Amino acid sequence: MSPVELRRHTVDGRGVADIRLLQVEDGPGRGQRLLVVRNAAGIGFEVAVDRGFDICSMTWRGINIGWNSANGMPWPPNSLDAEEGVGFYRNFDGFLVTCGLDHIGGARRSDADRYIHKHRKEVFHPLHGRISSQRATLSGYGIDWTTDAPIIWAEGVVRQSSVFGENLMLRRRIVVDVFGQAIRIDDAVENRGFRPTPHAILYHINFGYPFLDQATRISGDLTHDIVSAFNSEDKRPRDDFVDYYQETPVISDLPTASVELHNSALLGGLCVQLSFPRKALPTFGIWRAFQSGVYAFALEPARRFIRDGAGNSITLGAGETAAYQIEIALRSTSE
Repeated sequence: MSPVELRRHTVDGRGVADIRLLQVEDGPGRGQRLLVVRNAAGIGFEVAVDRGFDICSMTWRGINIGWNSANGMPWPPNSLDAEEGVGFYRNFDGFLVTCGLDHIGGARRSDADRYIHKHRKEVFHPLHGRISSQRATLSGYGIDWTTDAPIIWAEGVVRQSSVFGENLMLRRRIVVDVFGQAIRIDDAVENRGFRPTPHAILYHINFGYPFLDQATRISGDLTHDIVSAFNSEDKRPRDDFVDYYQETPVISDLPTASVELHNSALLGGLCVQLSFPRKALPTFGIWRAFQSGVYAFALEPARRFIRDGAGNSITLGAGETAAYQIEIALRSTSE
């Protein structure tokens, strides 16, 4: 329909799409802001404005796609530095959890010589970094009906900083077409300080029941052995399952890699496709957590903070920016 014709049917557009800023009023997450989004194709999600501007829930045509833990998106978040650096698990919850911005992986310590301060000799890095627990500044949100393909959009800025430490800023824009089937996330991480700073980022994209169950299959730009092993394994919840991460080679020669998850038992067949840039996010892995009461599976494109052959840190220089884009498409395989 033309914009005029659409207004004849739904004068404010809420018949096909909506985005609203709400505040949680009860439970562990009381007080935090959420952007609640839905579009005409059946995509529904929530943006946790005060939790790294991450996507904390995801549904498609009423079917839950994402994962949520027993934590209930606590606000304010629990200390990341607690429990020898695994306080992250007290907060861990949601469909997209961004990890970084200066560290991903297990808790560890590193030297702080780069910050040249007499009292700061080392830096403690908690599990998967600090950005997912930082409050965003909301830049704006809304629905743009003026474009040929109307879009729902939201933008926020999240900062991770310390005096005599890192000063990293994440600018995030989330877009979904009103009549489309894909969510696009554009990120820019800038070193706003004046000293070189390590940078790492990981998109922890978590799937849960009922999309995740015994019928879930994987495909895409992965090796045959990885695909075959996952598709044939027992994915039922087990009380004694020990979670593990598996780094997985991506075999595409194209600039963008794609990995798909399918569940043929839902709505005649449901597919979620993740696309990401291979150069900007050169590391990819999958996380299995089929333990009863957790029951999660994750796709994880990432850029690690590493050291080169000479032992030098790979960093963002003062004022330098790293850009990333991921896309998450949802569709019915029967269509």
